[in-house]
Amino acid sequence: MKKFLLLLKKELRELLTPQLIVPFVIIMVIFSVIGKTAGKQIATQAAVVDQILVINHDNGELSKIALSQAGQVAKIEIAETSDDAKIVDEMSRRSISIGLIIPADFGENALLDTATTVQTYSLLQNFSLTGSKKTSTLSGVVNIINQSVSNSLIQLNSPDADPVKLKNPVAAIDFVSANGKVASGSAITVLSYISQQTSYVPIVLFIVIIFAAQMIATAVATEKENKTLETLLSLPVSRKVIVTAKMISAGLISLLMAGIYMYGLRGFIGGVTTAVPSAASAMSDGTSNIVKTLNLNFTTTGYVELGIILFLGILLALAIAMILGVFSEDAKSAQSVIAPLMVLVMIPYFATLMLDIGQLSPLLRNLLYAIPFTHIFLATPNIMLGNHLSILYGSIYLLILFILFVFIAAKIFSSDLILTMKLNFSKKR
Repeated sequence: MKKFLLLLKKELRELLTPQLIVPFVIIMVIFSVIGKTAGKQIATQAAVVDQILVINHDNGELSKIALSQAGQVAKIEIAETSDDAKIVDEMSRRSISIGLIIPADFGENALLDTATTVQTYSLLQNFSLTGSKKTSTLSGVVNIINQSVSNSLIQLNSPDADPVKLKNPVAAIDFVSANGKVASGSAITVLSYISQQTSYVPIVLFIVIIFAAQMIATAVATEKENKTLETLLSLPVSRKVIVTAKMISAGLISLLMAGIYMYGLRGFIGGVTTAVPSAASAMSDGTSNIVKTLNLNFTTTGYVELGIILFLGILLALAIAMILGVFSEDAKSAQSVIAPLMVLVMIPYFATLMLDIGQLSPLLRNLLYAIPFTHIFLATPNIMLGNHLSILYGSIYLLILFILFVFIAAKIFSSDLILTMKLNFSKKR
């Protein structure tokens, strides 16, 4: 045990260098700062009322009511020109991104129950979130015009009727259930809220697993290239101890990097998502209460489960990467030999991101479950939904495979294959 601890300290000292730590800490700080700064800017821009340039060829009562109502979501700017073809030029000159043209027969067609149209213009100047906000404002203006005209027509034909009740005679009271509990609320908003809170987790897992694999494969290839591996193997220490010390040290560092990444990305996403209008904030607060009622939030136990299965997944990736790293001749070729491992990580990453595995055919579902890293990417939803047995079985599966690959790696390190195995992709002359 003493020799193992000494080797573990040696590997940690070699891997945990300032050159490794400083960039990750800087990334964490940058993410947090960018998130908070972006959040403040988005909040500032969200508070600004967008301008909409309007050419109104109809001076009837309906068009006046429609524009009056539209003023609730946008500042109405009447165009200086009455030529429809020049609206874009005036929008550019006045730096207004959205425009609207109301035709002369707008009110007449509406009163005659004939389809009427309005023309909308969007001046694309950037593709950022704030740029898309103006497009949303334009859609909101059109919706309000529809609502106001519809309400006016209903009141004209039925003065005593309530337009809202006539158009929406059936009201839905939504309930959502999870973990054996029921709460009043919309499933769509709950899913959106959870996605905002946890969307960074699979990204971090993917990055960290690839990072860990590259780190251990490069370390083995570098030792092999510099001939220091021969010195290490000549020590009176069991090869299994050497292999285990290398993987656990790299696994601990990778787990630390995962924590740093998660903290940084959470700060970034949190800074951006908190910068929402007051109504959206109120909805988020209400949704947060629903999530707590349904026990869909992460607890201390959940974080422990996620940490354990992530650590086991990293160790398995390291064991596979160590074996693949033996085939490399130098540090440069180490990046190419871990390609099979990257494929094994990418398949479940994209599959869990885009598919409902439970709805797949038994063959495809079992194939995905056979890939060990699938259980890591499924950990977050399983923890939230209280599927603790799935976490347990996934962890046991990862542990068994880890022990198997450690045994294979130890066998390779115990023979001369560690020094002679290589893959040569160069052309023979």
